[in-house]
Amino acid sequence: MTSYGDPNAGPGYDDEQYRQSYPAPAQSSGRASVPSADYGYDYSSSDQADYGQYSANGGGYAPQGGGYGGADQNGYGDQGYGQAPVNPPVSPAAGRASVGSSAGRATVGGRAAVGSAAVGSASVGGSAGRASVAGRAGVRPAGLDTDDEDRPAGKGKNGKAGKNGKPRKKRNKLTIALASVAVLIMLAGGGMIAFTSFLSGVPEPGQFKTQENTLIFASDGKTQLAQLGTENRRIVDMAVLDKKIKDTLIAGEDQDFYNHDGIDIWGIARAAWNNLTGGATQGASTITQQYARAAAQDLEVTYARKLREAVWARELEQKYSKDQILGYYVNTAYFGRGATGVGAAAKAYFNVDAEKLTIGQAAVLGAVLKQPEPQCGDVDLKDCKYKGYDPQNDEAAAKDRWNYVLNSVVKMKTLTQPEIDEVKAKGYPMPIPFTPGGKNNATWGIKGSSTGPVINYIKKEMETPEVKKALEAIGITDWKNGGLRITLTINAKAQAELEKRLYREYTVAEGCKDAKTKKVIPFTLAEDGKTKLGADGKPLSTDVKKVVCRSDVTATVDTKNKVNSLLYKYPKNVTAAAVAIDPQTGGVLAYYGGMDGTTYDKAGKNGEGGPFVSGGHSPASSFKIYTLAAAVAHDISVESHWDPSEFTPKGAKGTIRNAGRDGNDAGCGTNCTLALMAQKSFNVPFYKVTAQIGPSAVVEMAKKAGVTMIWDDGNKAYDLTKTKPTSVPLGNHVGFGQYPITVLDHASGIATFAANGTYHAPHFIAKVERKSVKDKKVVYTPVPGTGPKTKGEQRIESRIVGEVNAVLKNYSGTRLNDRDSVSKSGTWQASDKFKGENSSAWYVGYTPQIATAVWVGNYLHESEPIRDPNGNKIGSGNLPKTIWTQFMNKADDVLGFKAQPIDVGCGGCIGDTGVGDGKESPTPDPNACFLNPQQPGCENQPGNPGNPGDPNNPNPNPSPSGTGGGGICIPRPGKTCP
Repeated sequence: MTSYGDPNAGPGYDDEQYRQSYPAPAQSSGRASVPSADYGYDYSSSDQADYGQYSANGGGYAPQGGGYGGADQNGYGDQGYGQAPVNPPVSPAAGRASVGSSAGRATVGGRAAVGSAAVGSASVGGSAGRASVAGRAGVRPAGLDTDDEDRPAGKGKNGKAGKNGKPRKKRNKLTIALASVAVLIMLAGGGMIAFTSFLSGVPEPGQFKTQENTLIFASDGKTQLAQLGTENRRIVDMAVLDKKIKDTLIAGEDQDFYNHDGIDIWGIARAAWNNLTGGATQGASTITQQYARAAAQDLEVTYARKLREAVWARELEQKYSKDQILGYYVNTAYFGRGATGVGAAAKAYFNVDAEKLTIGQAAVLGAVLKQPEPQCGDVDLKDCKYKGYDPQNDEAAAKDRWNYVLNSVVKMKTLTQPEIDEVKAKGYPMPIPFTPGGKNNATWGIKGSSTGPVINYIKKEMETPEVKKALEAIGITDWKNGGLRITLTINAKAQAELEKRLYREYTVAEGCKDAKTKKVIPFTLAEDGKTKLGADGKPLSTDVKKVVCRSDVTATVDTKNKVNSLLYKYPKNVTAAAVAIDPQTGGVLAYYGGMDGTTYDKAGKNGEGGPFVSGGHSPASSFKIYTLAAAVAHDISVESHWDPSEFTPKGAKGTIRNAGRDGNDAGCGTNCTLALMAQKSFNVPFYKVTAQIGPSAVVEMAKKAGVTMIWDDGNKAYDLTKTKPTSVPLGNHVGFGQYPITVLDHASGIATFAANGTYHAPHFIAKVERKSVKDKKVVYTPVPGTGPKTKGEQRIESRIVGEVNAVLKNYSGTRLNDRDSVSKSGTWQASDKFKGENSSAWYVGYTPQIATAVWVGNYLHESEPIRDPNGNKIGSGNLPKTIWTQFMNKADDVLGFKAQPIDVGCGGCIGDTGVGDGKESPTPDPNACFLNPQQPGCENQPGNPGNPGDPNNPNPNPSPSGTGGGGICIPRPGKTCP
């Protein structure tokens, strides 16, 4: 029994497979207008093809980039919700172009049945006065009791035929004739069916490609981080569903499913008679017919279409089993909440896999099929007549329909009355609350998630020629819609520890509204501090007819604060980014580039592939790791001596300084070892070293370590994977970190040092798997040719790494809980406008198991000051160092790392110690040292009452090797340090 016999259906409810819909008033241009979606698009008529183009397009395309703008200019342009082709198991074949909306998605493609209108026939779909739009958006106007998607061209004003409608008498004659032919055809059998099929040209379902969400998980395989795809669909193999569940899903729509051959002849006759004699408009489609119509994308609302539909349904019944047809149907039906198919619906309503649904839960889903979402037109939900059967919108109607479905299961003889009574006794299973854009009801994981920026890297890895070839070999050309399961290297526990310390609330201007809908459009400011970027990362329209902005409104955006967040209560302009990498594989363990994947990624590249790439931050002294290694590689010993006094290079305008310090502050005057200068973060010696070996040598070392891009002073990016370091026009200032690099690159670079000079390309994907069913269970198997290439490349000599480790081991007293580490700080000053202020600060370091880079800076204007809640300057030694230390200690705990020794090499035995410009200070008078033991040279004098002396160097003369004069002891074979 089909739903025309449903006592709860009521007038205006459709008996056919529902397609989500929204008000679409008829327009003279022949288009169906669509409301703006949650993904930040401002839809206008220019976004939609002329009605004549929709047929060719397969059903209205959403604008490029639907919801995946992020900061990647290549981004997810093909992620706009476009047409949805169908095959077994099929995606909704109504040609719907879906876009995320407050109800899950808005429907673009499709017939927008707008009901009676002044222009006459109000159905938008057809040739006579209708806009031809592939797909169906069945939009019922409020208050029209007899409206149905099957009603022919309707009455115009005052009951007269509409402008383009046929006269009632002729229409009725045609209706009767077609209804008679339909009955004859259905009774005629195979020959006529084959002939009609030939004329109709209905495509075979197998000609279409299945679309199913690709799911993204953390390394534990349990923590889901994202879900990608054109539609929210998870294909469910009918073998994994119990028959009781399957029958419950369809009981309310087609009680006689197992008894008919695709057509309910008497149902059609009864519905036709009722329609012809003036009763409430009724349809009579079986679920086979509903699926047939969807697969063929035949959406013209006429009895002629019913005829074709009946023929196709018979063909399906002849070619496929009932279980196959049921599977095609429940995997393509729209259940509301943005969920297409029972797999996505089970998650959206109950957060369970479809195979774990209970009878009561399946009945809820079977009930919402009738009408999943409100059809209110311009009427508010509270005043809406057709609220649908989602209990969140109309609990009473939902429960009535639920009871009807359960009673229908008894009529199908799938369950007995006592069994159904037992289900009812447990009560109505209330679904979880629905939140637009949430985890289980739409494509998600980009917006509102700190792992959102990771999606850009997944995209890049999945679209390499090698991976594309591997996927094509198994018939997948669109990985986002391929139903894949991608497991990342991201460790859920480590990621959580990083987020706890960095996530904080932001206050940004929110003074823009959609000129038509009056809805607020949140935005962030671009790097220029002026351009307003929408949720898709693209500039908002400046057309006041589309977007109206005010400057006096602010709002707080997504807090997600934790009590232990280290940025809690900091000024709103202070932000942070951090990346942690496994040095032994290159796998990214944790990544934080900001609060959202649709905003600017502070940890990586933005706009890669476009004309302007950004994302770098001046690394300051933290970059000296590479300069130090380059120096040793060019035969300069870490015990060579240098004069750290500020100076003006010949022919230069500016003076090279040490942030207001000189050699006396380090206790070595004008004769300081390179090792000590690294520890004290003096700039002048590193400028001189760079001048001696050449800036390209430093860039070359950074490139070997893993830095892939560097920016010059004019913000021009140089891709080091394509550009030789000798072709990068940077000055000697590169030696102390003036030129920006990304946080990800810096983490990758120090990870190479942590692996004793072996480079592993940073990556996010651990494995890619495809879904299949084995022994009635869903299993995932790896896709050959995908996944990381973990073999490393020895790029830096281990002895050079050992020298760097010797200098920076337990740097600045930073020793983790129970293990040694190597680390380096860096602070960059603000622009000259803010003299003496800091604009960004770094702390980077590693153990053999994990390398982490942390950056703290200004959220909107990176050249402006950053201060703590008390108004004090933020430097590398406070907030960044605290973040790094806390995270590294917690990461060691949650990842179960055990302490491993750090190779410190020979500690100063490599290279020439006499290449520097250091000037030995004269031996001071012992009496002067007694009065001022801190002056240069006195720190190594023999002991006296005021100065205990240096037990490692009782010789009063400074050592030319630097072990005394430099004031630092470096361990080497046969020598120990205190």
